Amino acid sequence: MIFLDHHTTGDGILAALQLIGTMLRTRKPLSELAGWMDVYPQRLINVRVKSKPEISTVPEIAEVIAQAEKELGEQGRVLVRYSGTENLCRVMVEGPTEEITLSHCSKIADRVKKVLG
Repeated sequence: MIFLDHHTTGDGILAALQLIGTMLRTRKPLSELAGWMDVYPQRLINVRVKSKPEISTVPEIAEVIAQAEKELGEQGRVLVRYSGTENLCRVMVEGPTEEITLSHCSKIADRVKKVLG
């Protein structure tokens, strides 16, 4: 989980504190809150890269990401970011089905590998 008003990357302690805060505000147990969440299939592909230009400045990659986001609409999300410690680009896609999710994730990862690998 990423809470952009607190941090730009995921953080387990922050996520736990946010969850506890929600439980306190709503006065509901975690078992009840969990029923509100829709779980989508998720796929992560790590691609080894030679350089790390800003993703939005690479038209070939930005184009395939935009296409996936458009097709997924409100039924999924795309996150493409570099590892902070390795020469990797992490491509994560969530979607309505495993097949759709894997298809979009593979297309983006293949493009990243072709352009930056």
